[in-house]
Amino acid sequence: MSKAVQEQVNKLFEAVKELHSFEEIKPHCEEFNRWINTHTNYSKASLGTVLSRVGFYKKFKSLELKQGENADLVNKHDAEGNIVGQTLKHYVLLLCGLDDDDWDERNRTSRVSDRLNLSQEIDPDAYLNVTGELLESNDIHKVAVGLIAATGRRPHEIVARAKFAPIKGENYQVMFSGQGKKRGENPVFPIATLYPATYIIEKLNWFRQQPSTEKLLAEVAIEHSKDIEAQNRAIDSRRNGSLNRVVRDYFGGENPVLPIRSGEEQGNCKALRAGYLALATERDCPGSIGSKMLHAARLAGHFVKESPTDQDLRNLLTTLGYSDYYTKKPVAFQDVAEKEKLTSESEKLSSIRLRTVDLEAIRQIQENLEAPNQQSVITKLVETYHHHQDVDKQLHQAKQKLDQLEAQVKQLEKINNQLQQEKNQLKQEKTEMETTAQQPQTVTLNVTELEAWLEKKVLEVVNQVTGGTIASATVATPVKLAPVKEEIDWTAKSDAQVWGSKAQGAAVEKIRRSYLAICQYNDTVATGDGDRLAITNLALRELSGCNGLQIKDWIEQHKDEVISHNAKYGMENKKDPSNPASYANKGKDTDKILSLINDEFLSGEAYRKARIE
Repeated sequence: MSKAVQEQVNKLFEAVKELHSFEEIKPHCEEFNRWINTHTNYSKASLGTVLSRVGFYKKFKSLELKQGENADLVNKHDAEGNIVGQTLKHYVLLLCGLDDDDWDERNRTSRVSDRLNLSQEIDPDAYLNVTGELLESNDIHKVAVGLIAATGRRPHEIVARAKFAPIKGENYQVMFSGQGKKRGENPVFPIATLYPATYIIEKLNWFRQQPSTEKLLAEVAIEHSKDIEAQNRAIDSRRNGSLNRVVRDYFGGENPVLPIRSGEEQGNCKALRAGYLALATERDCPGSIGSKMLHAARLAGHFVKESPTDQDLRNLLTTLGYSDYYTKKPVAFQDVAEKEKLTSESEKLSSIRLRTVDLEAIRQIQENLEAPNQQSVITKLVETYHHHQDVDKQLHQAKQKLDQLEAQVKQLEKINNQLQQEKNQLKQEKTEMETTAQQPQTVTLNVTELEAWLEKKVLEVVNQVTGGTIASATVATPVKLAPVKEEIDWTAKSDAQVWGSKAQGAAVEKIRRSYLAICQYNDTVATGDGDRLAITNLALRELSGCNGLQIKDWIEQHKDEVISHNAKYGMENKKDPSNPASYANKGKDTDKILSLINDEFLSGEAYRKARIE
């Protein structure tokens, strides 16, 4: 939504910057206020933050102000409310945004003092164990949260900006650069790491090399090519939901590792920053309360001077906002030395002798694999050799199994022949008994009894051959195999074929194509928020014709992609970022948009058929 506010602020600025009368400026301000009241639901505190973030106040202060033309004199007050002078303010700042009373109300908050009065204890062992588990994961969201918990950095710093460099002689510190919220400054200062520095650097490098991370950074760089602050906000907007969900899953629960802070509804990455400051300060700074506060402020980057002046200490007030956690237990240095030792021993390099022709072959393989060096090629060749050995072993075991099965087949064929002979002999005896004329009396054989007798004889013969290993007296009958259901590749079918089928696979493909169609429409056709369509259960149901439960399951499986796309255009659910928007399409002509999407990105009949069904 802040992107939309930015567009409205720019529009207002362009409209009034050349105007020089109150009567000309006022209608534009009224239009801006109507938009804010209609399209946003910001509180006074939130609105002031958003307008400051998009440069609202800075823009109009930059204009040349002339009293009676584009500005007016207003009183300036001191802390006690006494008038101490006057200052010129642009008419826009008097008519839009927050007035002086609103700013006073916004700044009268007791959130920090409430937190300090309700300080909460955390268990360092539990915190560090969860952090270590997240760092060892292969899930990028979990690793990102682990890095935040171990270094106290902000999400956009871990995702994009932070650089960690080793410090000679320090195993649990790194030199940090890339701090956000510094308005063009780039301070470089040491910070503590709750896990070994080399391990943290390795994990950050792994995280940055993941395709999804690289894709996100490329997208925000294109969207805001010259605005680093805007890029940082976009990164936070698109990743905070996923990261906060990991925080809640691993640090929350019935017995939370990190209790929910006063003024917050649920756990988040800011709580990790507060937890980190408490543990890192307790571990590394055993001094007085004042020295602990100074140490925590340095770790947080609230000031980074070696010798801060007394005026610089005002920034400690910001650090107080993160000082509501404490611990009574000692904070241990997490030791992964044994693991690193085993790794280093296994990765020691040795020189080997190669024929020239073999060296050329290795160079060719390195080029084909785009490997970083020849050593990695040799490692790959060794892995391939071991893999082939495993395959050969599996083939040998399979051949042994096949030989055993063939022997069993021959044995069963022998049993079958014997049974057939017994059966023929019994039939012959039965025929002779029924037809002989010399028989003193007629013998009538009951067919059911005969079959039971035959089964008994079969069992006796089988047990003789197999040594008594077959316990059932039933004659083996051919197994009736269920027909193999042919798998259909619905992605290769046309829209008409997909929408013409009621198969489960076709339903999933309808939903997928509908989702892609909305994304493509928003990215290439839509020109503004009013004609963009949020990806919701209802929108996918209208476009695909599938039922809501199927779509709910599909959205749950693709939650990150759906949330990311909605957030990209400010259509995310503000109350619950972990769920797709449920109201972002309110007031829009969705039928018209859906029909347009269908005609542009799906076959013409698909949406109409979905509507009829």
